[in-house]
Amino acid sequence: MTTATSLLESAVTRVADALADPGTMVRHPGERGDAVSLEGSAGAALFLAELAGRDPGRLPAAHAHLSVAARALNGTASAGLHYGPAAVLAAAQACARLGGHYPRLRHQLTEHVAAELMAKIASAPPPGAGVDWTAYDVISGAAGTGRLLLGAVVDGDPQERAAAEPALRAALTRLTALSRPVTVDGHRVPGWWVPGSLQATRADQELFPRGDFNLGLAHGIAGPLTLLVLCAEAGVTVDGQLAAVHRMGRWLADRTDRDADGPYWEPRLAFDDEIVRGAGGGTPPSDHAAAASGGAWCYGAVGIANALARAARLTGEADWHRLVLEGARALLRRPATGHHLKGPTLCHGRAGFLQGSWRLGRLTGDRELLERTAPLAEELAALADPETPFGFRHLSPVRSDRGWDRTQPLRAVDNGGLLEGASGVAAALLSMLPGDPVGSGASGDGPHWDRVLLLS
Repeated sequence: MTTATSLLESAVTRVADALADPGTMVRHPGERGDAVSLEGSAGAALFLAELAGRDPGRLPAAHAHLSVAARALNGTASAGLHYGPAAVLAAAQACARLGGHYPRLRHQLTEHVAAELMAKIASAPPPGAGVDWTAYDVISGAAGTGRLLLGAVVDGDPQERAAAEPALRAALTRLTALSRPVTVDGHRVPGWWVPGSLQATRADQELFPRGDFNLGLAHGIAGPLTLLVLCAEAGVTVDGQLAAVHRMGRWLADRTDRDADGPYWEPRLAFDDEIVRGAGGGTPPSDHAAAASGGAWCYGAVGIANALARAARLTGEADWHRLVLEGARALLRRPATGHHLKGPTLCHGRAGFLQGSWRLGRLTGDRELLERTAPLAEELAALADPETPFGFRHLSPVRSDRGWDRTQPLRAVDNGGLLEGASGVAAALLSMLPGDPVGSGASGDGPHWDRVLLLS
């Protein structure tokens, strides 16, 4: 065993040991540590189930966390993939790969989540009126829930498939419709336009009074693009789906900017900026533009690049493939300050950058990208703090009545969850360890936990 492997294994073990008792999550719930979210026991179960593919002795702890999450449901509604019954189903699917556990729970949750998604789609306004990103995104919308249902269609038993497929096809139809241009104030713009009235915070309403177009993987069009591609690869398609992939992919490719290091993407484009770009005008790069996008999974280049790389593989668009590799290498060339990462965790931090870079290397077969992930993993593992409850701490911005207050120093939070906690850090480090875990599939496409990030 190499020193680097030992460092990674030690960090993963530290987190897993801390999560062996589900009560630890109760004592240190973090900011969003509800048991039925991926920031609570459902997220811990997802990580521990992945680890159990290498160490079966971790499976009882995964079961214990899943049981806590399932008992806590009590009529809770899903708020996308990351909260409620959908989050518990994600954990149950992970545990099921190692022995077919929880068939009754999986059946019930699949039917429930599918019905919730169908109802949400049925009540959505028609394309053209503007869309709330929570209707389509990975965290709260159809892209994330659709990925969960795709798992039920591909990996589930006949009952799960029968429950999931109609809702999944409805989601694909809705996302395909959102890809078509609409007319707003006399301008033709992408159908995923989020108007000012539907911006998530007061600060965003002031920043984007005429609305915006989000590029990122967590809340932007990169998430729906990824789901459309993954479903097409699995043979689940609806009319117009491939054309939608072309429209979304071409838009992302055309919205690429460049600085001295190479290509990058702004995380969001204001309505007026999109009008200029759509008319063939360019936006001069600013000194801080690449840093504003950075390498974070949620809004940054690494998430967008993964989506565009998948679209390139499906469509055969060689220019998109070259652009992805050029952008990824440019991102790795930039100094660490250009990555704009906040702490060790997944969403805005180093773990998401690591997992996204590694997945991109696997997806494209690019040896340089894969080789560059090794030092990134070691740097992340070295941030482990044995004095903290879970081994790693999340750095969180201060929230005000206008949204996140970026002028205040970040706060350190003890959280065992996935996106903003130690489970996500350990899961990313686990991906870097050599060897294929049990349950990785005949295709060797594991790990599976990052499906909830739409990285696989």
